[in-house]
Amino acid sequence: MDLNTLRAKVNDHHPELILPERPIFTAVMIPLVEKAGQLHVLFEVRSADIAQGGEVSFPGGHVEPGEDAGETARRETCEELLLHPGQVEILAPMHRMTDRGRLIIDSFVGLLRDYEDSFSRSEVERVFTVPLDWLLANPPEIYRAEMEFQLEADFPYELIPGGRDYPFFRPQRRFYFYRREEAVIWGMTADLLYHFIEFLKRGDWP
Repeated sequence: MDLNTLRAKVNDHHPELILPERPIFTAVMIPLVEKAGQLHVLFEVRSADIAQGGEVSFPGGHVEPGEDAGETARRETCEELLLHPGQVEILAPMHRMTDRGRLIIDSFVGLLRDYEDSFSRSEVERVFTVPLDWLLANPPEIYRAEMEFQLEADFPYELIPGGRDYPFFRPQRRFYFYRREEAVIWGMTADLLYHFIEFLKRGDWP
C-alpha cells in the first residue's frame, strides 16, 4: 500500500470504539414523574419471570434495527409502563456506559405525563418512586472492587516479558448502593442514577 492509497482510506475516518466482541446496543429511560409539584424518579422491580428478576431497573432494552437509542428508550418505557408515546417526553440524552464488555447503554431522562402507576406484569413486578430532592441530598454508599480475569490454560506466557509474573492491568470498579425502604438500588441502574444526580449537582441553577 502506498501513501496515496492510505490517505484515501483514512480520509474522513472517525475514532472507533474497540470492544472485545460485537457490541450490543441498549437504551434506558430515567423516568421522572411530578407529584405535588415535585419531581420523583420512577424505578421498576423486574418480574421474577425475566432475566435478573427482582432487580431494580429503569425501563429499557435492545436497540432494534431502524431505531435510534432515544426511540428505543421511549418504546421500551411505553411497553413496560403501558403508556402511549405522547405520554413520554424525552428531556435530554444523559450518559453512555459499557459493562466493560460488549454491552453499550445509552441513557435518557424523560418526563411521564398522566402516569397512573400502570405497568406490564409480564416484565415488571412493581414500581416505586423516590423524590429527586432526596437523591440530591443523600449520596449512595460506594464500594470499590478490583476486577480480575482468568487466562486460558494454554496462554503463551513465554511470549511476554515477565511471563506469569507480568503485572496485568486490573481495572477498578465502583459499586453504588442506594438503600431505600422500597428496595436497594444498585448495579448499572445505580451507576446511571449516580451520574445523572452528579450532573444535576454541577454548575449554577437557572
